[in-house]
Amino acid sequence: MVQNDGLTRADTYATANSVQTGNDTYDATLYSYQFLSGRTTATTTITGTNSGDEDLSLGTPVYALSQGIGNYASGVTKTGHLTADTQQISTADRVEAITEVNAPNNAIYVSGEGNAITEVNHTAYEATNGRLDSTAVQTSSTEARSNVSATVHYSPSPNAYNASATNNAYTAYSDDRGSQEHDVTQTASAMTQARAEVYAGNVWNMQANSTALGNNVNLENQGGSLVVTNDQTQSGLVQSQAVIQADEYGQAYATASGIGNQVSAGNNDIYVRLDNNQLSSGGVDVVASFEGATGWDGYVTADAVGNQAVAYACAECQADMGVSNTQVNNSDVNATATASVGRGRTIVSTARATGNSATFYVGN
Repeated sequence: MVQNDGLTRADTYATANSVQTGNDTYDATLYSYQFLSGRTTATTTITGTNSGDEDLSLGTPVYALSQGIGNYASGVTKTGHLTADTQQISTADRVEAITEVNAPNNAIYVSGEGNAITEVNHTAYEATNGRLDSTAVQTSSTEARSNVSATVHYSPSPNAYNASATNNAYTAYSDDRGSQEHDVTQTASAMTQARAEVYAGNVWNMQANSTALGNNVNLENQGGSLVVTNDQTQSGLVQSQAVIQADEYGQAYATASGIGNQVSAGNNDIYVRLDNNQLSSGGVDVVASFEGATGWDGYVTADAVGNQAVAYACAECQADMGVSNTQVNNSDVNATATASVGRGRTIVSTARATGNSATFYVGN
């Protein structure tokens, strides 16, 4: 388009297999098997075609989203008991999301945002005043790729371009007295890659954020007990890159993070048990970079972790928390943050690389 002074928005969703279940008041049992062998791709492109010297608007504001999911399973239980046995397997070559915002001669006003989200396997639950017992196996030999790119001539507004890629994701949440017990096994043997890149002329506030996770388990409980057995193996490379290049800039943030295996189990009540086993052998490589000619503030952060485990319980509730934790990392974990500025005020560049990280605590 040449010019649009209103909202410009484009969203693309691609999901290969999906099952959604729920039970209210009554008890239920869920058996689910999902298998993916074909490529899944979501692509969104917004292009400005202004060829004149005037800063014509690409959108006021501009939003672009691509989401690619291979296998998705979810369950919601309310005032009941859900027993779930699920298996997700992917042998496809790739699941990917690609988002492009091209405005080499256009301006973005009010705000600009581009997102690319990729998940090969995702299982998600929610419990309200009920109980959840789940056994889940997720296996992937599929590449997970998320790429977001933006070329912006001029923007006096906040802009954020975010890429997120996860090979295996397992999440559960309870918001009211929901006891949970989980037995999760995740295996990721192919690359997980996220890249966010921005090329700008004159921008006032710009972010490029990339997150890559090989295996991820995220569990939150608001009442009752939380019992977790977790086994994660990551043998495929995890790669995350965030890049910003700007001629003139106000504030620029390039942030990249990558984790081979991640588990978080938190209960805002008394009882937590976590039996955690994590093996990272595929490597984690994280790069964040910023290059600016003339401007003010640049912030560059790269954070790489092989294995990460977090568990917490409520201190005021007189917490009862027990953890058995085994983490093995036998591959390279690299984090690189670079900044190159012709003239500016502040540059903050941070790189962190951690083989194994474990945090267990009781708190509010």
